[in-house]
Amino acid sequence: MSPELQDLQVEFNERAAILEYDNGLTRGEAEAQAVRELVDQLQERTRPRTGIVAELAGADLRRSHPGLVEVLAALGLADVRAPSWGFDAVVPVDDTYRPARSDEVGHQAVIVPATENGAVVDLVAQGLNSGRMLSRLGATTLLGSDEIERARQSDDPLIVFANALSWLRGHTRGVVVVNWKEAGRELEGVEALLCRKDLAGRLHEATRHCWPVPTIAVAGELRHAA
Repeated sequence: MSPELQDLQVEFNERAAILEYDNGLTRGEAEAQAVRELVDQLQERTRPRTGIVAELAGADLRRSHPGLVEVLAALGLADVRAPSWGFDAVVPVDDTYRPARSDEVGHQAVIVPATENGAVVDLVAQGLNSGRMLSRLGATTLLGSDEIERARQSDDPLIVFANALSWLRGHTRGVVVVNWKEAGRELEGVEALLCRKDLAGRLHEATRHCWPVPTIAVAGELRHAA
């Protein structure tokens, strides 16, 4: 008997015994229910996974391909300390994207998760050639939204990165604005923002109605958004 079958036999015997003694079933009834449960478990293990978490897992798996070692180094991503992320071929669909099918040529992109309270709520793709950022579901305004609450509770400025690639290089210790129309609402209550000079103007416009109006720090120079 193979090791896999031995493990299944042990699992079956243990479950049947529990059902028999804890649930008051006869041995035959316990074994029948144990078989049904074991079949359900096996079907669940072999069922193809779908959804954004499965897409993220696939992108993360592609990142570990040996052929991408030089690509990671060229992008400055070889030593990134960050949650799951990776690569995929994508197709733009209005302001969102979808993974390219096996029979079509997509745009190569880095894929990163958008999370809220630690849960993945959306994905964001940044084209490696175009630099354009698109979300998978159109459900996210910012990457790194969990960093906002930390900034609200501390005296440290919130770092605003220009895009997903620079965010990864910064080990995701900050945010990236994906939807500038909604950015002000998400950044409400943050007292100070730190960004590159070329982002200051957009942050000024996005946060001018916030309270408190945040201070924008640019290359060591403080600029108030009012």
